[in-house]
Amino acid sequence: MPTNLGFGKTQPKPQPSKRASERAEAAQQYEKMKTDGLPDYEVYIRIRGKKNWFPVGVIAVKRSSQINQAVFSNQADLTQAAFRLYPMLRKNQSQLEFGYRLKEFKDDEIQVAVQPQPGLQAGGIGAALNQAKDRVLGLLKR
Repeated sequence: MPTNLGFGKTQPKPQPSKRASERAEAAQQYEKMKTDGLPDYEVYIRIRGKKNWFPVGVIAVKRSSQINQAVFSNQADLTQAAFRLYPMLRKNQSQLEFGYRLKEFKDDEIQVAVQPQPGLQAGGIGAALNQAKDRVLGLLKR
């Protein structure tokens, strides 16, 4: 809708940027997941070895075992949000780490997100095979 500048001229409203549209779409998807009752996690970022965590977003996942995978599959967007909110983090790009906690439990400690191993699924057959492998290796170490 055009806006009137007061001199009889109208100027069209600027179109939202591509990134703004993507963020709005992601926000709608998150709201739908939240209303479906899926657990949502606050995502944080910090410089490795430092104590202070900086909030960068919220992610909803179907299962709690998928949170690490969700964090790292959205790593580029989360990092970009962190740089927009906290420009001083840009200097330490190679030393950043992510953390998370359930949104409803603000008193819980923030857990460091662990990069999932490539080729293995966070759940299902991949997790079962990993668990079996760990048990066999544990028996062999004895």
